[in-house]
Amino acid sequence: MNNTFKNIPKPYLPEKLPFDYTSIYTDPQIIRLVSKAGIAIGTYEGFLASIINPMLLISPLLSQEAVLSSKLEGTHATLEDLLNYEAGNKVDIERDELHEIINYRKALFYALENITTINDNNSRGLPLSNRIIKEMHKILLDNVRGSSKNPGNFKRTQNYIGSRATISYTPVPPEQTTEYMSNLEQYMHHDDLDLLVQSAIVHAQFEMIHPFEDGNGRIGRLLIPLFLYYQELLSYPTFYMSSYFESDRSLYISHLSNISKNNNWKDWFKYYLEGVIFSAEESTKKAQDILNLYNKMKEEIIPKLNSVSGIQLLDFIFSSPIFKAKQVSKHLSISERTVYTLLNKLIDEEFLSTDSAQRNRTYFCPHLLRIVQ
Repeated sequence: MNNTFKNIPKPYLPEKLPFDYTSIYTDPQIIRLVSKAGIAIGTYEGFLASIINPMLLISPLLSQEAVLSSKLEGTHATLEDLLNYEAGNKVDIERDELHEIINYRKALFYALENITTINDNNSRGLPLSNRIIKEMHKILLDNVRGSSKNPGNFKRTQNYIGSRATISYTPVPPEQTTEYMSNLEQYMHHDDLDLLVQSAIVHAQFEMIHPFEDGNGRIGRLLIPLFLYYQELLSYPTFYMSSYFESDRSLYISHLSNISKNNNWKDWFKYYLEGVIFSAEESTKKAQDILNLYNKMKEEIIPKLNSVSGIQLLDFIFSSPIFKAKQVSKHLSISERTVYTLLNKLIDEEFLSTDSAQRNRTYFCPHLLRIVQ
């Protein structure tokens, strides 16, 4: 950063973790929110635990989370843009934007495949750690905007938050970043008063440290479900808050900055816990709607196909609600002719729709898209 810039705030050094927030935690308003948030996320977790393949049903919601988290960083692509792109269709969105979203999803899947949970002593996985975080960052910035910003490594130069004309916040300096991230790593393994409040602290502390030159917001938001999964509050890292944060981006930023400016953790806890309640209730409803649709199709329509590939086709549609026939053929290892026969039956049953192209048609599931968008 050029020294000609004036009024640059001094680097903010957050309090090391853990810190004593007992007085906030015992506030009656916070107590009520902690209780309500715990019930909401417990209901969501209980629902996911009751179904056979939750990752299949949550797949469209994961894609929507990737879209919304990336949107907070300035992308404009919608879920429909992403799904059309993955189906091989041309979309009026820059390739880099779409690959940022795809990389976000890849980073989450990498973490899921490589981390263990806090009490799982039999796994070969790693604990939630800076090693995992750095690898996620490397995946996130692979061959997209920010790929020149030292992917997979903590910052080597000072970063800033704000516009070039007005810098509003200066994060932890590079020479102290490893120290602060080591402290955060230890805290993620720490047994604190409440896991949801602890996740609020983890997210905020990460954003205040801003350890990377780029991609901090997205990695920080990924840490929320991963931390709750690591601490075994969730059996899958499928709880996402970007819809809540994105609904009023300025409020999200305001509450985060209020911590560094005024040490106001109480309002951040309140805002975050309200977000947990909103996100858990929204996710439960959407997941339930997706499951109801899946079961309806499985029980009422798939038997009419008279095909051993019926359930596999249904699973494919729920993981990729916009697609081409050749993708189904490849995924199910059946001929395109057979695929066309099956898809036409699903169109007749009003489960699928298609565009008007004469060749290489695009198929989509409007019922599922309405739920997840």
